[in-house]
Amino acid sequence: MTGKQPLSFGDRCYRTYRKIRFLAKSGSLFSYRSGVVNYNNKQKAGDFTIIFLNSTFLYLLANILVSVVTRLSTGISALAFDIRSICYYYDINYLISGDKWTTDAVQAVFSTGPLIALFLGILLFLLYISVVAETGILRLLVLWMLAQSIVFFFGEMLMGALFNKGIGFVIMYLFVMDTGKMLISVFAIVAMVALGIFLSRLFLFSGNIYFNYLNASNRREFILNQFIYPFIAGNFLIFIIKLPEITIYEICANATMILILLPVAIRGMKTQDIYFDEDPRTITFSRKLATATIVILLTYRVIFGFGLRL
Repeated sequence: MTGKQPLSFGDRCYRTYRKIRFLAKSGSLFSYRSGVVNYNNKQKAGDFTIIFLNSTFLYLLANILVSVVTRLSTGISALAFDIRSICYYYDINYLISGDKWTTDAVQAVFSTGPLIALFLGILLFLLYISVVAETGILRLLVLWMLAQSIVFFFGEMLMGALFNKGIGFVIMYLFVMDTGKMLISVFAIVAMVALGIFLSRLFLFSGNIYFNYLNASNRREFILNQFIYPFIAGNFLIFIIKLPEITIYEICANATMILILLPVAIRGMKTQDIYFDEDPRTITFSRKLATATIVILLTYRVIFGFGLRL
């Protein structure tokens, strides 16, 4: 993500030496307390505010990017059935009367967005794994986009089954009864919670953007300001941006990300201390990131406010 060349063997050896030296100086090299690093961790008063702001802007950017990808892919899939559409920031208007929809068209069109989100999520997971040791802030964008992709698949599945919208139309055309819809909803909830548990360690590893280590003194505030507070603030801002056309369906779908973040928070609060490295860190607010996010949000709101015809 940062464009750096892979480390040479000599560089890796030097970094290993620095890590061993740092552990020796901290008194934890020969300690039997697994994962515990004993040193003071002092943050300035505004450090966690900066972390919150950076993460909130990245949350908004991730939501918009995944939303655009899924909406455009849905509109393009409709063209395969000679169905023209207009993509808005709140919905997709299909230029076809309801009685002309075929079963194949419904199943293909309304399942395309969630399936693209699933495929995108797999790619983002592989990308994040490859850059997990990097310290660039854009790595957090990959993580938020991964979380958004999960929401746009499993969250849409959950809310679609409940509201009979989006992928819920596919479920209806498959003649799934109420019991089947309940099972689909339960499956989506369990899947999101399981993914939250599975990904919790990777979420915590984003701490190396700002810190050399996570321990009891900074772990709680980091989790709240990196994930929980940006999720709440981000959804509130999305609600404001999409007024007056925001729907209960979209609000509930976005809110399902809590099923991922709660396991991350619960496991994160109880995890052992995590040491990253001793390279110097600076916690700074990214003005370029904030400016880029605002510009993209305004562009998205204007273009998709008028509607993008496909």
